Amino acid sequence: MQLQELKQRLAAEAKAADICSEWYDFILKASSKERLITLFVKGQDFCSENDYPSPELRAEFADIRARFGVFCADDLIAAKSPRSVIAFDQAAGTVEYSNFDAGQVWARDNSEITITARNNAFVVVSIDGAAKVNVTASDNARVSVILHGGECQTQATEQARIKTTDKRK
Repeated sequence: MQLQELKQRLAAEAKAADICSEWYDFILKASSKERLITLFVKGQDFCSENDYPSPELRAEFADIRARFGVFCADDLIAAKSPRSVIAFDQAAGTVEYSNFDAGQVWARDNSEITITARNNAFVVVSIDGAAKVNVTASDNARVSVILHGGECQTQATEQARIKTTDKRK
């Protein structure tokens, strides 16, 4: 699909989900697919709440999404020290943080992720849908888990701390 058509279809789906006019304009004015996927990462709250974009349009980013930490369909995740990871559909794999890394992981739908944090790493994990996440923290790592859905198993050793906030209804 050509960039112009992709922008039009993304904007139409976003407008149907009541996106604000500022972000609607950002989509229409995007100069590349890379800019569009950056908007997806930055607007993850809207995307998660509205299951945006549709799987058909997500597929248009298959060639670049892993570079931006976005994993969907049946993607295999193997990431070390990423700033962010967004996993949905059936994505599965591992994410590792160490030293003074700071990162954020979003797991939703039926994704399955194992997260390891060690040394002085700090990680925020948001879980939604039927996602399954396993978090292991060691040394002086800090992990904050926010459960909107799904399930999470945690294990902390040494001085590591894992804080879980359950926001499921």
